[in-house]
Amino acid sequence: MKVKTRVVLGVAAMAATIVGFAYATPIVGLVSPFFSVGQHSADIRTHGVGRTSSGQEFEVSLRTEGPATMTNQHNAFAAGGHNGWHSHPGMVVVTIISGAIQWFDENCEETDYKAGDSWTEGSKLHYFRVVGTTGLQATAFFITAQGVPVRTDEAAPACAAALGLT
Repeated sequence: MKVKTRVVLGVAAMAATIVGFAYATPIVGLVSPFFSVGQHSADIRTHGVGRTSSGQEFEVSLRTEGPATMTNQHNAFAAGGHNGWHSHPGMVVVTIISGAIQWFDENCEETDYKAGDSWTEGSKLHYFRVVGTTGLQATAFFITAQGVPVRTDEAAPACAAALGLT
């Protein structure tokens, strides 16, 4: 590669990084080590059935197209912390161990979660903030395409500013 081409590519990469930082919203008050990261080398086709304690049928399925990375993460947010607007290139299962949050979707619609609650997230834009004075402990299990980060920082939607969600 010629020097001029390298310089142009380097400047373009720096500009893209600066623009990304300018439009992304920050994470505040987070410590989040990964417990484990594993690779699955092929499509996933898993299906399970069972019965609830009351005898009702239960069914679950998991399907991927292509190799996947499976990541377990522990999240510890300080009181007043928030995770910034972002999405995930796959799916996430979240469980709150302690504390509480206000979770917002791309339309700034609020859902409240507390200790013991679990939910799933797909690839849609979202944000949450810690409520109360105790901080938050949570786990997250990600299934993403191999070779990509578990999170994509995004710009806040237009509705966020009026609610102080930036």
